[in-house]
Amino acid sequence: MSTAELNRKYFDAVSDSYDAKPWWTTVNNQISDTLRSDLPWLGIPFANTGNANVQHVRLLDYACGTGLMTRVFEPFVTQTRGIDISPNMVSSFNARGASANFSPETVHAVVGDLFNKTDPSPAAFSVPEWHNFDIVTVGFGFHHFEDVVFAASQLKKRLRPGGVLVINDFVDGGDWLADEEGKLIEESRGNHAVHKHDHEHHDQHAHTDEKKHDIGETNPEFLKKMTDSIVVPHFSLNSVRNFLTEAGFVDVDVKTMEERVYIEFAGKKLWRTVFFGKGKRPLNDDEKSEL
Repeated sequence: MSTAELNRKYFDAVSDSYDAKPWWTTVNNQISDTLRSDLPWLGIPFANTGNANVQHVRLLDYACGTGLMTRVFEPFVTQTRGIDISPNMVSSFNARGASANFSPETVHAVVGDLFNKTDPSPAAFSVPEWHNFDIVTVGFGFHHFEDVVFAASQLKKRLRPGGVLVINDFVDGGDWLADEEGKLIEESRGNHAVHKHDHEHHDQHAHTDEKKHDIGETNPEFLKKMTDSIVVPHFSLNSVRNFLTEAGFVDVDVKTMEERVYIEFAGKKLWRTVFFGKGKRPLNDDEKSEL
């Protein structure tokens, strides 16, 4: 079974509970506050920031899920399009947009995959609506991507020249265990999320299983779906700089979020370190990264 299908299977199964836990609201707010507090770091002009020359800003939220990055940047963009491999996640994204009184012309997501190497330019995404975005975002998605250089290069094609890709994910070695009360356990720093990933020996008919799961479950069926969907659980900052540069981005920068995030996932209580990475699509083919 392909990585894309394993991701679809997992996220379809957890779409109802993915960000329904109280701790997720705190994580959402931490991500939002950090990115909104330093918009100049991203390197593009945004709407509603006092710049009268900025009339339209278009966002592509890839692997959009329920819309974390869409919500982060909603005040500063004028149109958002989302793409996700999971039909259930897309349904949740669009339902939330409708409940917030956004029209489909303003905020809307569809099911899709831009990372299929046998179909790298899907016909459904060949129209102008899916190109020349000012900003492309991926929130906590890169650890599910099989080839991060290819993924980043595919997303670069969707940007206008000078547009920016913004991602976040988890830092290698940046986990701490938490006790039953959620307090950080000193001396426990390491990698405590997912340690094993294996695509072999999967039931080729498993895609027919549409059972829903809660993200707090610890049963083997759920844990298998979760671990099967994860390729690289965390990244070093240098590895992020390298794959963004290799994908052809310039003005690449990567930084960690000062606050750690607390999560309760698959029976584990963890404090994790989040990074933010960004890179600009060159204005021309001759522009090179200084990294």
